Amino acid sequence: MSLINHKSKISIGIVFSITEVICTIIIASIVKFIAVETSVFMILFFRYLFCIPLLLITAIYQRKLKAFHVVSKLSLAIRTITGLGSFGCLFAALQFIDISLMTTLLQTMPLFVTLLAPIVIKEVVGWFRKIIAFIGFGGVLLILDPFSKEWNNIGIIFGLLSPFFGALMTIYVRKLSNTDHPTTVALWYNIFGLIIFMFICILDKSELPKNNHLLFLLILIGFLSSFQQYFLAYSLKMAPVSLLAPLRYISVPVGIVVGVYVFNEIISSTFYVGSLIIVFSSLVIIKRDGKKTLHFKK
Repeated sequence: MSLINHKSKISIGIVFSITEVICTIIIASIVKFIAVETSVFMILFFRYLFCIPLLLITAIYQRKLKAFHVVSKLSLAIRTITGLGSFGCLFAALQFIDISLMTTLLQTMPLFVTLLAPIVIKEVVGWFRKIIAFIGFGGVLLILDPFSKEWNNIGIIFGLLSPFFGALMTIYVRKLSNTDHPTTVALWYNIFGLIIFMFICILDKSELPKNNHLLFLLILIGFLSSFQQYFLAYSLKMAPVSLLAPLRYISVPVGIVVGVYVFNEIISSTFYVGSLIIVFSSLVIIKRDGKKTLHFKK
């Protein structure tokens, strides 16, 4: 019976993980669709505003009076800054580059983690993983084609900064997991995000959307983002990271399909080759990390 329950939990975790990936693609698609109608600051304001209700209810339910209690305040501050940088650059990049390119660039996050972890938290990373990470970045160069005129495109810069900041955020989430509850960390992160982008919108004199259709889409981004975080957290709770991590690469073919059929994007042969190199390199690193974790548990 326990084996059946274990398999059932893993199955639910897989479903949650795939749903989280789908939510991410939907959010990115909506952002790209409305980016011409409103500022990225306003989009981010609504994203953080409507993320808070579900997280607040969950935090109070799980932790009662300790819903807002944090131990590692400095690590939380760094996690918040890097998280805001990652999402800010992601939403900004979608104004300039194809969604198929952005979803592929996001998969470089494990490569950045591999190179940054030894510097930031003194984590030991072997030469094999470092070499694989550099091979993965070779795939990035193949996709971006640094000899083309688009190399200086501001969208590409934002597109690379998003997984860079995302990698730093991941490292500090790892660090915070040793001292603080993930729901409380996520709640504080979204509260700070709301406050910061509210002030930016005021300073930027961004007006609230008067179009009901646009307002609905902005609210939808916020709610989908809260469910995205929920599905991510609970998928990791129900199934092993080594099993779930490869599922995130579903976003690459899904992003390509959405880009081609919804936004009429043109995909080159070098893009496919570069994407395969990035995905393969990241999967090798994730598998290596999984074996390392399993070894330490033994």
